[in-house]
Amino acid sequence: MPLPILPERVTRLLYHPFAIAIVLAGSLIWFGVFIVDPTEMAGVRRLGQVTTREPYGPGIHLKLPIIDQVDRLQVSLDILKVQDLTMYTIDNQWVRISVGLTYRIPPKAVFRLLYQVGQSGSFGIRENVEPIIADRAMRVFARRNTIKISEEREVIANEIRQAVASRLDELFGIEVVDLQIAKIEYSPIFVASVEAAVKAKNDAVAAENTVNRIRFEAEQVRVRAQGEADAAAIGAEGQKRSAVIRADGEAQAIQIIGAAQAGSLRVRGEAVAAHPEAISLVAAERWSGTLPQTLLSERGILPLLNLNAGPATVAPVGSPSASAGK
Repeated sequence: MPLPILPERVTRLLYHPFAIAIVLAGSLIWFGVFIVDPTEMAGVRRLGQVTTREPYGPGIHLKLPIIDQVDRLQVSLDILKVQDLTMYTIDNQWVRISVGLTYRIPPKAVFRLLYQVGQSGSFGIRENVEPIIADRAMRVFARRNTIKISEEREVIANEIRQAVASRLDELFGIEVVDLQIAKIEYSPIFVASVEAAVKAKNDAVAAENTVNRIRFEAEQVRVRAQGEADAAAIGAEGQKRSAVIRADGEAQAIQIIGAAQAGSLRVRGEAVAAHPEAISLVAAERWSGTLPQTLLSERGILPLLNLNAGPATVAPVGSPSASAGK
């Protein structure tokens, strides 16, 4: 494709010395300025030599065009995810874990990572840090029993974090903020053994619950029977006390009545002894005017005939007149 033909006036303007100077100045400015982002720090190399004593922070900075080269490094908080690391425990079981490492690069470590680790101006976090995480994790898991990994998960993560942090600070000056174990996968053999153990434990718990239920029901029956027996005993005791109280009351009543009758007889005897005629007076008061039909004698009961048909008055038995007639 042929290049477009510029007008003669434009062509003459491009070859003007002033225009050439402006273009050269703009190019120098464009290639002599670099910008560092807020998440980065940078260093400048000139013909293979580091020209800055301290790393450049965020902002606009100057460099010599063409001969100066800018090296950048991310220093903001970041997470490195390491997947599917296979570990072996003290009881020869394997577990597969995934780890997340939260880290940051402090300013003092920028030049070390840019110019003292790997190729100049290039530092790969994954290829340098991942082997250290795997090694320290293996050392920690090698001291653990598989059955206790879930229980000690937080302790294990802290031990790995401390070991990794110490080593990364020593080698690279990287600051470890946190380390999380995102996943733990157990071997199928271990999972099967755990499921069998859990089933056996559940069966044992179910059997124990059955025994406890039967024991509880038997205890309820015993308590109910004991309660009924206690109630019967209390009822019998109450009836016994009631009978005793009733008998005591009747005996006291009889005693009182007997005492009263004895007192009455005594009073009567004293009255008769003092006044013998009181007997006749009582008999006269109680006689109804009708002769008795029978008479009690030594020969038994004899009929008593009324020979006086007239209105003559018959003295009551036991009166002086009756005694005289006999």
